Amino acid sequence: MSDSTAADLECELAMLAYVRDRLRASKGEDFRVPTTSVDEVLDALNSIERSP
Repeated sequence: MSDSTAADLECELAMLAYVRDRLRASKGEDFRVPTTSVDEVLDALNSIERSP
């Protein structure tokens, strides 16, 4: 995986974590974030790691 791609994915994950934190701050700690966005980012990471 190239450094820029890894940095991009880390940025995406950091953004998702920030959004989750902000939603929980406004909606309450029990607020659950749908995992679709997280799944898409992790699927992208897995496909990049597997590519030659």
